[in-house]
Amino acid sequence: MKKTMTAILVLTMIIGLSSFAIGQEAANATVDAVVLANLTLTKNFDVDFGNIAATGTPILNPKGTGHTDVGTTNQVGEFTVTGSSTAQISLAYPSSVTLGDGSAATLTFTVDLEGHADTQGSAANVVSGTQVTLGASGYKFWLGGNMGTLTNQATGTYASDASNGGGDFTLTVEYY
Repeated sequence: MKKTMTAILVLTMIIGLSSFAIGQEAANATVDAVVLANLTLTKNFDVDFGNIAATGTPILNPKGTGHTDVGTTNQVGEFTVTGSSTAQISLAYPSSVTLGDGSAATLTFTVDLEGHADTQGSAANVVSGTQVTLGASGYKFWLGGNMGTLTNQATGTYASDASNGGGDFTLTVEYY
């Protein structure tokens, strides 16, 4: 009987202590979210150097002035992004775009992107991978750049969407 009582006592102690040995811990985490207005990116104008000479060094200034060796019907590209005012967005774009003539000749357009909340003349260089803050009316980007020196360049019509072009310029924006 003494052995039975000792066994019951030991078993009771093991069961009792095991519930303390397992132990439980708890921690809380707050869950937050900021819901922003839909981000909208609109292309307002394509880039057009106009009629350029095969011996020129065409530069299309994204600020809209001081162009070099471009045709009289030139056009700086323009994009508008809208969303939640004061929110930051990040942007990404290629540093260059290949234009083709539909045959074998190509040109390289080196990108110069400038941006500002609303004023083209106050725009500043915006590098791919950086962030900007949306203004009350969003943010605008102006696209210009250069074609390098065209010495000995084959004449013809060149476009990014030609069969031997590299594809159109793509600007991508997202909330940061």
